Amino acid sequence: DGCPTIWDGILCWPNTPSNTLASLPCPEYFKGFPSHRNATKYCQLNGTWYFDYSLNQTWTDYTACMENDPEEDLLPPKSNIMYLEKYLPTLKIISQIGYSVSLISLIFAFILLASFKKLRCPRNVLHMHLFVSFIMRAGIKLLRDTVFFSGLGFHYEIRALIEYASNYSYSNDLPDNWICKFVTGLWQYCIVANYSWILMEGLYLHNLIFLALFSDTSAITVYVLLGWGLPLLFVVPWVIVRAVYENTLCWTVNNNPYYFWIIRAPIASSVVLNFILFINIVRVLMLKLTVSISEEKKRYRYRRWAKSTLLLVPLFGVHYALLIGMSSSMNKNQYVEMVWLFCEQLFASFQGFVIAVLYCFMNGEVRTEISKLSWNKRSPQYFQNQYSVTDRPISSFFRLAKRQKRGSTAESCMTSFMSSVPTDLNVRRPTLPKTVTNSHLVNEIKADSCLLNKGPTICSGMQEIN
Repeated sequence: DGCPTIWDGILCWPNTPSNTLASLPCPEYFKGFPSHRNATKYCQLNGTWYFDYSLNQTWTDYTACMENDPEEDLLPPKSNIMYLEKYLPTLKIISQIGYSVSLISLIFAFILLASFKKLRCPRNVLHMHLFVSFIMRAGIKLLRDTVFFSGLGFHYEIRALIEYASNYSYSNDLPDNWICKFVTGLWQYCIVANYSWILMEGLYLHNLIFLALFSDTSAITVYVLLGWGLPLLFVVPWVIVRAVYENTLCWTVNNNPYYFWIIRAPIASSVVLNFILFINIVRVLMLKLTVSISEEKKRYRYRRWAKSTLLLVPLFGVHYALLIGMSSSMNKNQYVEMVWLFCEQLFASFQGFVIAVLYCFMNGEVRTEISKLSWNKRSPQYFQNQYSVTDRPISSFFRLAKRQKRGSTAESCMTSFMSSVPTDLNVRRPTLPKTVTNSHLVNEIKADSCLLNKGPTICSGMQEIN
């Protein structure tokens, strides 16, 4: 008799005789854990693992794995591990809720932008690609949480790992499972592609504001190729390196952190570049406030500047730059580490939802098209047109559809606001829906009017961030 095999969330502990102190090498995949030291777990006389009632769970002593500086040690050495064991379930719940909400909202946002022809201008098509990148990231994340055990691998693989655990050591001589490695590789591609598309959005808006020959109707083929192609340049080499030099488990554990820099370096570079673009755009918006105007108008412009800046933060992923700075202090202070983990999971999981709300559900163009559709369906003319179209032969219906497809989609996207407002408010429409006549729509119409009359100047970019 003795204590049964158990997984404590960090190490797999094999069967251990009663009244025995089991020992395992500190895991190398935890930064700061020296592998030449050992973690211990006590099997009590009654054949059960030592239970810490303050944590309401069995406890493993990772004290020896922590390289603490006595002068900076504010808490007992085991505090970091205790904090992780205590808050990791909460972090996982936050992550799953955030990615689920983001996935649902992004799917609806994509359907909305794809359903209206007038919204299929290059700028909105670029948004749709960004939505797809967030959808892929959220979907594969939820899939991993479902089929992977503690983020390490399939459940049956972890059971096989437990069977191989003997004499307090691990064996990497396990059957290869390329399915789980494919899932891990796809997960890494989705992450890099998401960062790549955030960068493409930043570059597009930056070019829209600063390049005189660039307009909202410019082709986005280059952005599409770069957005989906650049991640392959880094993920494929990482897959090759892992398959050749570190083909362990499902590639979810990084025993050699230098290999992971193949992916981490381009992500960090894109975050820094996007932060630079963000600062440059905010600087230009701030310069527009220096003109000599009345104090009241200046306060109004400051409010508009603050609103525009806040709208740019999720689009450019500015919060990632702050998280990179916090990550450098993770191993020095357990409080900083927990704050970093909460912020990273909160922002990463809910960013897709914020993007969908700001750039689709609150978008003036989308709201205008929905209002027009809702208004037309309530008018008698709509039912008359529906009846007349369905009464025609099929060939006539296709000819009508063909005529409706004529014209530039980009042009209709640019002038959707102007066409949504009737020239005579007294003709057949005594009142308009509230969503069409609000002040926000008026501001959007002014932005489009500026663009149509003055060309692709800075006012082109203001249409995006109003």
